[in-house]
Amino acid sequence: MPLFISSSESRYWVLVALLAIAVWALGVGSYDLYLRKQGHESTVVDSQQLWAQERSRVYGPKALVFAGASRTLYGIDLTTVGSMLPDTKPVMLALNGRYPIATLRALAEDEQFIGTLMLDVDARGLSRYNWDAQLDANDYFKEEWTPNWAIHRWLLNCLQADWVVLNPRLSPLTLAKSWITDAPLPFVGHDSLSAHREGYLDFQQANTAGLAEMFRVDLQAELERHPPEPPAKWLAALSPVVNWVKRIQARNGRVIFIVPPVSGHQATYVEAAYPRALYWQQFIDEYELMGWHYQDAQDLFDEITLPDSSHVDASQKPVYTERLINELRHKGLL
Repeated sequence: MPLFISSSESRYWVLVALLAIAVWALGVGSYDLYLRKQGHESTVVDSQQLWAQERSRVYGPKALVFAGASRTLYGIDLTTVGSMLPDTKPVMLALNGRYPIATLRALAEDEQFIGTLMLDVDARGLSRYNWDAQLDANDYFKEEWTPNWAIHRWLLNCLQADWVVLNPRLSPLTLAKSWITDAPLPFVGHDSLSAHREGYLDFQQANTAGLAEMFRVDLQAELERHPPEPPAKWLAALSPVVNWVKRIQARNGRVIFIVPPVSGHQATYVEAAYPRALYWQQFIDEYELMGWHYQDAQDLFDEITLPDSSHVDASQKPVYTERLINELRHKGLL
């Protein structure tokens, strides 16, 4: 048995390895190009690690944390916020489809949080059955987020920002299954995300009428599953939420409750189930909280279209954000 490998054999295996890498790179590059020609674009893929990455940035008095669901995730333009409020550090903690009360609680219990929390939540989101919607993300940050995961997530951000092929939804295996089973190919997504979790919606890539109808059906079904409690009972149940707000305020932090614009059935169904005067506004007034509701400045958003009745198109994000920030300033909330 030879005890060493000759220099010629070493060069041979180096060449084989380089050739294998070149073939792999060519394959990946070709597949990425194919996906781009189909209309797919690169995006950072959201995950608990990505959320935790931003959660770790909430410290210091300059932190301006945006927490809510998709209307904040896809509606707030962080660049505009930074230019209008240069003394703040905008942080995006909104999660698609999930109300933020668990995040309010976690920040209240985190004695190091002393910033401003902008909480996008309506009366339905304040109802107790929605309180744990973001609990898993907060538990992950508290129990599992480590420096090693931070490095992993940073590297993944760098790669996903440039490579379409790194979107798990568009993996070769997914396409192979589509071809084998004769199922439709993965649709061209109308949503994308930056490394700081700033979301964008391109409604030119979407069936807006279909989305609006889907949201209507889902909202109607949820209201049937979880009918509103009587206003007095609903309000009394919110005392823990108020206590969490007070804990943040005791550290000179601030919590601002906002309800962003909606239209169509998203507005009429919720108003019928949770009349603002009896629910959300009563919560703000009874507990002397800082709050803003889009109905107080409806004319400011007349030019802002909501193609699916719920969300702002990426092209109008900067204008929407500018008007919202100016309105909150005018009301003395920022």
